[in-house]
Amino acid sequence: MIGKTSAWPLRVLAAPLLVIGFSTLALATPQVFWASDPVQPGETVLLQGCDFAAATVEVARLDDSLPRGPGRATDIPPWTAASILQASDCSLKFALPADWKPGVFACRVKVRQAASAAVLLNAPDPWWIQGDEGGQATPGGWLRVFGKSLRISRPSIVRLEPERGEPTTLEADAPDGYSLRLNLPADLKTGRYTLRVHNGFGGDAAWRLAGTIKVAPSPEWPKKVFNVLEFYGKNAEADMRKTLIKYQPIPDRTEGIQAALKKAKANGGGIVYFPPGRYGTKTPLDVPPRTVLKGEATGLVVLWWGAGRFNLDGGGEAGLARKSGENRLPENLIAGREFGIEDMSLYFPLDHQTCIAAGDRFRMRRVRVRIDHYWTMDGNKRPEGTIARLGNNFEVSDCDIVAKGTGLVPGQYGVIARNRILAGKTNCPLGGAREVIVENNHLVSMYPTAYMNIAGVGRNLYFAGNCQEALQAHQADYSFTFDAGCAAYFGAISAIDGTRLSLAADPTYPPWASEKSDLWKTAIVCLQEGRGAGQWRYVVAHHGRHWDVETPFACTPDASSIVTIVPMNGRVLVVGNRFEDANWVNAGYGTSIEVVYAANRLYRCAQLLNYGLTSRGNFQPSWYVQYLDNESHEGNTMLDTAGSIRDLKDFSGAITRCTIHRRHLVAADNCGGVGISGRTRDVVVEGCVFRHPANLIRVEGDAQGVVLRNNCFEATSAPHYEGNRLRDAVVIPYTASRNDSNATSKENP
Repeated sequence: MIGKTSAWPLRVLAAPLLVIGFSTLALATPQVFWASDPVQPGETVLLQGCDFAAATVEVARLDDSLPRGPGRATDIPPWTAASILQASDCSLKFALPADWKPGVFACRVKVRQAASAAVLLNAPDPWWIQGDEGGQATPGGWLRVFGKSLRISRPSIVRLEPERGEPTTLEADAPDGYSLRLNLPADLKTGRYTLRVHNGFGGDAAWRLAGTIKVAPSPEWPKKVFNVLEFYGKNAEADMRKTLIKYQPIPDRTEGIQAALKKAKANGGGIVYFPPGRYGTKTPLDVPPRTVLKGEATGLVVLWWGAGRFNLDGGGEAGLARKSGENRLPENLIAGREFGIEDMSLYFPLDHQTCIAAGDRFRMRRVRVRIDHYWTMDGNKRPEGTIARLGNNFEVSDCDIVAKGTGLVPGQYGVIARNRILAGKTNCPLGGAREVIVENNHLVSMYPTAYMNIAGVGRNLYFAGNCQEALQAHQADYSFTFDAGCAAYFGAISAIDGTRLSLAADPTYPPWASEKSDLWKTAIVCLQEGRGAGQWRYVVAHHGRHWDVETPFACTPDASSIVTIVPMNGRVLVVGNRFEDANWVNAGYGTSIEVVYAANRLYRCAQLLNYGLTSRGNFQPSWYVQYLDNESHEGNTMLDTAGSIRDLKDFSGAITRCTIHRRHLVAADNCGGVGISGRTRDVVVEGCVFRHPANLIRVEGDAQGVVLRNNCFEATSAPHYEGNRLRDAVVIPYTASRNDSNATSKENP
């Protein structure tokens, strides 16, 4: 119903399920599981929770006194009744007062005399922390904190509390509201620290726990230098410099390289030094721990694999590669753990499998990578082969990489920064990655079906300040995409006792991930429908039908509750990137939980997509995805939120929940818009600016709980809304009096 509060009944499985063994539920008190922030005064807040029937909402703004130490929100100013825009049993949408100043706001839900705990909007929400040594940091090193609302407009503060002694308080650099960086004092004592963060607003009540981290001395690597040319006599360096002349023969220096590596191993590590020149080698390099392969400079040293005079693969004078099958390359060309590569160029043969296989604590800096015979790729088959597989605690920075197939495959706790990576398959696949920073890189697609993806499982990822483009332009299928994964279970539960759930039926595992697979160690249990819907918890153990979660559910499930168990794919921050010629730039194709897409610019892209789905019977939800301050340019870009349930005939609920589209700009050279469809519930589109006459907002399919508020259609005399579900949406037109930082031109009637 346009312009009025809308409510709808909860949909559950059509066929009733027998659920037994539940503990007795306490008297219903409203519970809030999730709140949409960051949020500005005058904007809409979406709350997800339970026991919201006949609820009211109260709000207050916390004072901005200088934070001293962590406290509780006991001194909340007088509560103010908020105007509810739309309500259901498990979600509420209300507007903050437009005349309040930005800051930290408290809200609570009341049903008669029962009130939920106060929820602080815009208080810091740390998701993970990361140090210069991965899961730990060093004195004089750096520390990063990632999450939401880490900065508003004042300096952010990080408080380090040792197990004994006085805390250390440091001001943090904040490139955006989702990342903090601080340099640790060189004299910081080693030990374990508890971290708390504050964004400068809300007083002592707005301190938030970020976690704990160990501060330990930086590992010392031996500094002794082993010159690879020492093996060849005193004139070897002068002779090697001549090899830098184009078309000069590449001398085989395998013996000298292996001799230097042997000495480094005997020394417990060191620096294997390459003076200027081009070095041929025919064997794999097994790099010993704590060893750095270091060249004179990136443009002065080339490490060259292969048997040929000009072609690495030993091809003919015409510059063509050998026929397929003639080359027998080892599985890994450079391998080791705890080693580094710096200041050189690496030229790898075309038919490689993995060029660099790196264990934990790998560092690659200022390295150029090229692939011989790149132009001979088969145009009918996407190329394979990987430049580097990375373990835990890695860094790849300031490199220039051309990859035939895949560029860099990250592990856990790593940094990929300021690189140029061209790839025929994927530049940096993030499926399986955790606690990884990918920032300020230039990523280029070299093949029409190349992609960037977070496939199946991946969490705590910061993808920021990157430029991602496709050379094929109109033909490109290039995407930044979550990718459909799998599920172990979808259905009812027979019992719950604290953190132990008993499923009503046996799990069904995919062929590639049995019950004992590590994949389920990274799983989550999602309450998809019924009582407590919208809650998710990490799995800590499982056997048969019994699954243990990390913490109890705030709202205990009952016989109406339906759960899905999926690998965790979420807690991802996609901030300040430039995407060009992509097909999908999406936050969900399959499971995606708690994702922020903020301040990105899209050029000639097809969709900014959020898409929960079922795939081969797997129920993969998309929850809590927020699109904030993004821009669409050049073309026809749709901001789509959808839910697709194809093969669950008895299920009539939603698969996609709680999506925010806020302050998006669709430029005058883009005729796209916003689409909301399918099994989707609770979507807010607010404060967006549309500058092309054809721009529209469409609400259709089974979409429920949609609020369209304060959107400005600059190029038309009336807003463009359409769709069969529009009648059930709340539509509040744009007025110039409302607080809207994007809409700067005429008011629409």
